[in-house]
Amino acid sequence: MPEHGKSINEGTLSIADCANRIVDLIESKANNSKAHVVGHSLGGKVVVELLSRRPDLVDHAVIASALFRPMFLLKCIHRPFVYKLTVAMIKNKGILSLTAKQFKVPENLNIEKLKADFKSLTSDSLYRIYDQLYQYQKIPKDLANANVPALVVAGAKELGVMKQSVTDIAEALPNAKGILIRRADHTYPWAEYDKFNNIIRSWICDKNIENEFVQDVY
Repeated sequence: MPEHGKSINEGTLSIADCANRIVDLIESKANNSKAHVVGHSLGGKVVVELLSRRPDLVDHAVIASALFRPMFLLKCIHRPFVYKLTVAMIKNKGILSLTAKQFKVPENLNIEKLKADFKSLTSDSLYRIYDQLYQYQKIPKDLANANVPALVVAGAKELGVMKQSVTDIAEALPNAKGILIRRADHTYPWAEYDKFNNIIRSWICDKNIENEFVQDVY
C-alpha cells in the first residue's frame, strides 16, 4: 500500500486507489484469469472496495477485521496533533520496542523491519491511514452484485463493533460466510499465522474450516 513499508513514497493512500492498483495487478499478472484476494484491517476494506468494483477478477475473497461500524472514542481522538505526538513517541527506542511487543510479532520474524517501518511513518501519513479507516464506513451498495465466495473474519477477542462488522459485510454479500476466530485478537494474521493460513487454505480450496478454530456468526 502507498505510505506503507517499501511503498512509503508511492503517493497518497486511499482505499479507492488501492483497489484500482489491485485491479491493474490482477489484469497484468493473472493471464486473463481470476485471483484469490486476502486483506486484513485496512486491507480488508480494500478487498470490499475491490469486490464492489470488479468482482469478475476475484475467485475467492477473505475479508479479515474490516471495520464498518463507528468507534466513538477513536473518532474523538482522530486529530492531527495526536498523530504528531504518536510519531514523536515511536522515535524513542524504548517506546518503539514496547510497540513492537504489543503487536505480538513472532520472535522468528525480523522485528527490526517492523521498527524501521514505524520509524519511516510521518504524522501526515499516519493521519491519512486512520482517516481512511474512519471515513470509509459505508458498505458499498454494489457489493450485492459480487457473487464471489467471500469469507468474512474477525477475532473473537476483538471489539464488539469489529465483530458486528463481520455480520454487516457478510449480509451485504450474496455468497458469504462470517466467522470469528476463537481466542484471537486483531493480531491473529501474524500472531497465529498457522491457524489463519489454514483457514484461508480451506476456504480457497472449498473445504470445511475446522470448528476448533472458529465459531460461525453468519
